[in-house]
Amino acid sequence: MSREKWRFIDSGALPGAENMALDEAILEAHIAGEAPTTLRVYSWRPSAVSLGRFQRVESAVDLHACRRLGVDVVRRPTGGRAILHTADEVTFSLVVSAARLGAGGIMECYRTIAGGIITALGLLGLEARLLERSSASASPAAARDPACFAVKARCDLVVGARKLVGSAQVQRRGFLLQQNSLPLRLRLEEWNCVFLRPNAAPAAVPLCEAAGREVTHAEVAEALRRGFGECFSADLGTGVPSQRESARAAKLAAPPL
Repeated sequence: MSREKWRFIDSGALPGAENMALDEAILEAHIAGEAPTTLRVYSWRPSAVSLGRFQRVESAVDLHACRRLGVDVVRRPTGGRAILHTADEVTFSLVVSAARLGAGGIMECYRTIAGGIITALGLLGLEARLLERSSASASPAAARDPACFAVKARCDLVVGARKLVGSAQVQRRGFLLQQNSLPLRLRLEEWNCVFLRPNAAPAAVPLCEAAGREVTHAEVAEALRRGFGECFSADLGTGVPSQRESARAAKLAAPPL
């Protein structure tokens, strides 16, 4: 039986506004029937804070500190809390139809997509699981924290008791974009500078610490390609954004906040 053809894109490091615009352009192209299901892996240069779609910048981020440190501030098309993206992170997005996942509701889609991520992490030697409820043990300070990795939320992926992958999703007309953050290392000093936060201890574990070894961007990218292929019986051929997607992304990209 032939496997469904998906597209795998490794974009390398891009500025934050370009990363967000390209994810949205791929979603639009998939809705229009112009692009296949797409798994994209990327990183950030320079570092950037991405705000959730509905998050207020003035209550989440110290803009003066971001300017001083050369950290861009951008808004995601997906929801959730703010994330500090650095070179020590692998970010990956999936654009797919809910029908392909066999799911309709947002939480059902999270659970289905988590299968691909868990399979990929297993290839890296990690046993991850899906958190089905928000962390009941979160302190009041952590609950008020604007940073995504300060608290575990429903449908996050954890290793042991600590959060490893943060995910956020948007659905349009039966299609969805899910964006996922997988830190290789955490830069806590920079983290504490850019967020307006109550100094709660993070709920996260970076990948290299969880694995007990150095793990590279390339190794994670290949594990994601193989993991999603195995989980969804898909052939993820290496590709690039189309000229139309790139042109649309250039129009969508806005200056940093």
